[in-house]
Amino acid sequence: MKIAVLVSFLVVLGVFIFATQVPITLTDDEVAKAIGEATSESESPVDEDILAQAVQLSVAKLEKAQSTRLKYLASAYFVIWLVFILYILHLERKQQELDKRLAQLEQDSDEL
Repeated sequence: MKIAVLVSFLVVLGVFIFATQVPITLTDDEVAKAIGEATSESESPVDEDILAQAVQLSVAKLEKAQSTRLKYLASAYFVIWLVFILYILHLERKQQELDKRLAQLEQDSDEL
């Protein structure tokens, strides 16, 4: 049981470490396409260069915030799994102590 818990913990840890490393970026082509669509639908003239710079800055800020949130999420899962593993190990140790005590009681009752 201990091995299964440790293996599942390592799998979850690996998945979340991988998830925090996934780049969440928009390419320049995607930004240019979105700007082109927005300006074609606009009734007033828009300077596409200024709009592109504003969008790039906004996207960069959002990507940084998303990366930070993913790191917090992975850290929270890591802590939860760590607490779970420690609890399982504690229960296993208690179970071993109870088994020893039961064996001792059975031995004492057999002697009577």
